Amino acid sequence: MTNPADVQEVLRGQTVERHLVAPTGNWNWDVRGGTVTWSHELYRMFGVQPGEFDPALEAMECVHPDDRPGIMRTIEAALQATQSYSIVYRVQRSDGSVRVMHSQGYVSRDEQGEPVNVFGTTEDLTERTETEHAIRRSEELLRLVLEAIPVGAAVLDLAGDVVVSNAASSRIWAGMIRAGSERYVRTRAWWHDTGKEIAPHEWASVRALAKGESSINELIDIESFDGIRKVIHNSVVPIRDERQAIIGAVVINEDVSAQKTAEQNLEASVAQARSLTTRLMHAQDDERRRIARMLHEMTAQDLAAMKMLLARVGRSASGLGDDDRELLDEAMEIAERSMSGVRTLSYLLHPPFLDDNGLLSAIRWYAEGFAARSGIGVDLDLPPEFERLQQEVETTLFRVVQEALINVHHHSRSPSARIMLRVDEGRLTLEVRDRGQGMAAELVARLMSGTGVGGVGIAGMRERLQQIAGTLEIESSASGTVVRALVPRHTVGHGRTAHSDR
Repeated sequence: MTNPADVQEVLRGQTVERHLVAPTGNWNWDVRGGTVTWSHELYRMFGVQPGEFDPALEAMECVHPDDRPGIMRTIEAALQATQSYSIVYRVQRSDGSVRVMHSQGYVSRDEQGEPVNVFGTTEDLTERTETEHAIRRSEELLRLVLEAIPVGAAVLDLAGDVVVSNAASSRIWAGMIRAGSERYVRTRAWWHDTGKEIAPHEWASVRALAKGESSINELIDIESFDGIRKVIHNSVVPIRDERQAIIGAVVINEDVSAQKTAEQNLEASVAQARSLTTRLMHAQDDERRRIARMLHEMTAQDLAAMKMLLARVGRSASGLGDDDRELLDEAMEIAERSMSGVRTLSYLLHPPFLDDNGLLSAIRWYAEGFAARSGIGVDLDLPPEFERLQQEVETTLFRVVQEALINVHHHSRSPSARIMLRVDEGRLTLEVRDRGQGMAAELVARLMSGTGVGGVGIAGMRERLQQIAGTLEIESSASGTVVRALVPRHTVGHGRTAHSDR
């Protein structure tokens, strides 16, 4: 595992020099005379004063008890052999501190091979040892952090070689990204959702290495080393030196294949649900049209025939008493009310004006009947001439007017409403505006999302408009509410011109 403190040096391609400059002292032991001389630096390293300390007699007392036997064995072996020696040991100083020392000794001999002097150097390795321990702790911490990260993490040098990577990266790529850029940048990849294959220079990691670009929201399809295609979120941050030159990059990869598959499945489900909603709405409109026609052509006609028969009975039955005559008249009134009710119900289900004369006539008829039934005045701001639209578009806009006026009656407490229809080069705009008490912004948001009370009708308007590429807007304040339907002009189609009957 590479030490994070060394990453920049490794990325620069330089040799890492982790050794600190250690204090060094010299010494000499006259084997025959038994005297030992130290340099001033060596006295300082042992924490003693020259003149107050005899190295020949007291030096071994400063050595940690556990290390003394090893030193003695090393010196005895050196006196008997011809090679130099090297040993690391601990020194206990008078101030209570413990220092780590490294001594290298060399033996000089006379012509007979007998030892004359043992001389050498001693380095204080305490700071270096502590630093190396800290480095090892940092390495271990880095390893633990990298392995705990659930996403793939790798550090790349300027050539694309991988300096550090974690196990998650290995799982994503189905094998550890090996040092060297060949496998990495030449792995096949595609832009997500487009299927366009990405050249190596288009990879975010390669761009970061070459130009210093950062990419934090790049979705790409990759072919891992085992040939499995995956969707990954690629995030790259360039590494710069003190001169702001790019020396590498940190690459984070997250395997979002399962998430994207779930999103695709959800989108497919939503599309299926929307398709089903469209079919249901079309079926509902067809069923309303069929029921309206049956009520108009059968039930209303039967009631008309019954009224005529009752009238005929009244004219031919001259012998009826007053009570019987009153019952006959009441039956004729019931037949008349039933005829009117069936006709109104038929028209509300699907007004014949909508098919025969178009949207303007249907809006005017419905507004007039709504005002009569509810007592709410309805002002119309309609164009004098209006092209016939596709049947689905006209039906959708009529249902928006119908639902909006019903909401005005049930919720707004408004004395009046206004219907406006405008067509410009870009789009068709239909507005239903009231002067009621308005709605809170939170309620509007819930209604638009279909989660608010009463939101089913508004959700129906929104769904209908979506089928013709339109949108629904609601604005509300203390001065009233506006329901606005917007439909792109190119989607509405056209037919013969319909004239307003104002």
